[in-house]
Amino acid sequence: MFLIIVGNGAMGKMVELCAKEDGCFDEIMLIEPLTDLWPDKKADLIIDFSHPEAIKGIYEYCRNVGGNIPVVIGTTGQSEGEESIILLLEKICPVLRKSNFSKGVDVMAKLVDLCHDLIPESDIALEEIHHTKKIDMPSGTAKTLCDILDKDYNQVASIRMGTVPGKHTVYFALDDEVIEITHTAYSKKIFAIGAIEAGKKAMNLKKV
Repeated sequence: MFLIIVGNGAMGKMVELCAKEDGCFDEIMLIEPLTDLWPDKKADLIIDFSHPEAIKGIYEYCRNVGGNIPVVIGTTGQSEGEESIILLLEKICPVLRKSNFSKGVDVMAKLVDLCHDLIPESDIALEEIHHTKKIDMPSGTAKTLCDILDKDYNQVASIRMGTVPGKHTVYFALDDEVIEITHTAYSKKIFAIGAIEAGKKAMNLKKV
């Protein structure tokens, strides 16, 4: 199996490490989409953890090799124009797109939705903390949580400090008590493993 990882930064290298440990792929290629040349060979899977501008190169590569390649997108912060390219990509490839591929955030989202239903009278606040190199604010995960809670994105408290991989907290405040639901990522590895597992499932579905 041939895996293309888009982005050779810290996250791309973590995906490469986890993919090698997984053992499913016999060929792995890292591409810096704005400077590197794409291969002529068709990939079996593409995983993107780079920057929003990369989507143009991903789409052009998939179109040139005939499409029908599962594309996992973990990049967030896309512009309106980049969103339109993702729509074009979805017409020729199965696209799996999430703001966060960790198992814990999936559980957090369900708990947040449950609390929202059980105590709709509560005052709700959201906070997200990430490393100083993360550009988009609020994070994609925070936006996903806002969508669940019908909150505006500008109501999220965003903090950038140190090397924090990611921490998200939702507060439900009642009279004299507060419920906090927090997910803390201690390593980028959880996102890489989640993206690889999602990609492998997509490849298996493609074979059916």
